[in-house]
Amino acid sequence: MSLKRELVEKMLDKLTQISDYINLSTRMETFGESGSTINHWLRCVMNSLPIAFGIIFLWLSPSPVPAQEIGYVDLTDNNFRERSQPTRTFGGGCAGSPHGAPSQAEVTATVVSLDQMRYRIGDEATFEIKVLNSGKENIVVPWTPHLGDLELAHARRSYKYRVGVILLVFSDVEGHEFSISETLYGSADVPGSLRQLSPGEWFTVKGRKRIDLYDENWRKELAASGFVETKVSGFYRQDTGTYSPKNGGSDSQWCMPFPCQRANQLDVTLLRR
Repeated sequence: MSLKRELVEKMLDKLTQISDYINLSTRMETFGESGSTINHWLRCVMNSLPIAFGIIFLWLSPSPVPAQEIGYVDLTDNNFRERSQPTRTFGGGCAGSPHGAPSQAEVTATVVSLDQMRYRIGDEATFEIKVLNSGKENIVVPWTPHLGDLELAHARRSYKYRVGVILLVFSDVEGHEFSISETLYGSADVPGSLRQLSPGEWFTVKGRKRIDLYDENWRKELAASGFVETKVSGFYRQDTGTYSPKNGGSDSQWCMPFPCQRANQLDVTLLRR
């Protein structure tokens, strides 16, 4: 028998005994003052019992489960199983519908660590980003970096999958941005490739990627001064993907409406190579 159950049973026994004493003292009131005194004391005890039982009830009630990290994903080895089937065409994009039902889903991305505060273009950056479910709904998150594992469950058929993109975003004072990112995948048909992230829970991704510039604005800034002061933040988004092996293979990925808050910013200097 558990300690809590034993305590409750003892309290119920005491309550029964006190009730019997009150009945006895009530009969004793007719024989003198001592019976009235005992009855008064017992009634005071009875009045305090609801408080005692309230405390016990709160103690016995199940405690809320504390928020916790559901997992840590280290992607720094960059050794991933890619899709073996050919892909000739790619498509997709980001487009939100203003008429969609309002969602209470939201995540908050935090840059937990960065291996340097100064990078030259072409350097590799190692980073950790925490993704917290800061909304009010459960979220399904992709969990495997191996895109090739998804096709094993679908052989030569078309299939849908989910993409989670963890980004390290560099921003300059004029609002220009570029990013480096790591990617996770998942499918309901592949056990273990998706996980549930409840409100208050989070996961952390460690990534390593090369810093390259493809935007002309950034190239001009670096060419002019030799360096750019940036703010670095974390970001998380999800896409839905569809792959078809027909006509040489086609793959399309579309952004999902998924609000993301950026919890912090770090000052980082980018240097010309």
